[in-house]
Amino acid sequence: MVKRLSSKKTSISQAAFKVRYLRRSRELWRKYLEGKPWIGQLYARFLGLRPEMTIVDVGCGTGDFTRYLARLNPGKGRIMGVDARAASIKAAEAETRKAGLSKRIVFKVGNVNKLPLDDNYADLTCCRTLLMHLPDPLVAVKEMARVVRPGGSVVAVEPGGMRTFHDPTDHKFTELALAVEKAYRAGIRKLERKDFAIGEKLPGIFQEAGLVGVRAEVQADTWTNSDPRRKLRDVRDEIKFEWQMFKDNEKTERRYLLAGGLSPERARSFVRQQERRVKLYLSSDDKLRNDTSTYGASIFIAIGNKPVIGSA
Repeated sequence: MVKRLSSKKTSISQAAFKVRYLRRSRELWRKYLEGKPWIGQLYARFLGLRPEMTIVDVGCGTGDFTRYLARLNPGKGRIMGVDARAASIKAAEAETRKAGLSKRIVFKVGNVNKLPLDDNYADLTCCRTLLMHLPDPLVAVKEMARVVRPGGSVVAVEPGGMRTFHDPTDHKFTELALAVEKAYRAGIRKLERKDFAIGEKLPGIFQEAGLVGVRAEVQADTWTNSDPRRKLRDVRDEIKFEWQMFKDNEKTERRYLLAGGLSPERARSFVRQQERRVKLYLSSDDKLRNDTSTYGASIFIAIGNKPVIGSA
């Protein structure tokens, strides 16, 4: 029997919400999106952004998604970012001033389960990679629905179950990497009751929260180190960052893997092989640029509307 995570043990969610991690991970993500302008078009159209909208970004962290929405939706609309961590809000305000968006965006400290906003405040409430970190995401979605006006939209952007990898030169490592990913998510569910593949479940959660007109789209991300649209420096920086993140949280990561059913021997083998791969790629630009290993992940964008009283 596997015990649930005690309050004394570190959760990967704690590491993910640190300001240092948020800043760096979002910076790398922005650079990745620079080569894929159609993703911005997907968000602008699917979310139905309009210049006069009042938008609330829940669990905004350092405000990267908040600023992304502001750039996608120029005009006189108001945008607010809410996060439970004062340090994140302080960083968000500084980054927003630097970006020249302070006149359009404000930030407020607040808990996702009890937002410091009146009923029917916003035209749209949204969150990105927040619900995956919550043991009971339904509570948060209901609270997001409370602060949106009747007819307004609630949006969640969260990872789905598709997470794939293939190295054409190493089939055994490919199989191991896929097993590691499966065990990692299973371990988090078992120890912390969090779903790091919550995307497919969002429509059902939205319906249970009382939202109507529920629909969803998938942002399918695929990347290779050989992609000439990405600068080599950015690829190297991403590899360094992800490996350092793993090493900083290795005990926690191993605990998830073992709880998810991966044997200690396979866990150790994965770490050894991954470390060799990282060193190899960082030692040679040619090896890095000629690596056609393929990575893929699904991100679900779900939307539901707050019912209008008296409507059919």
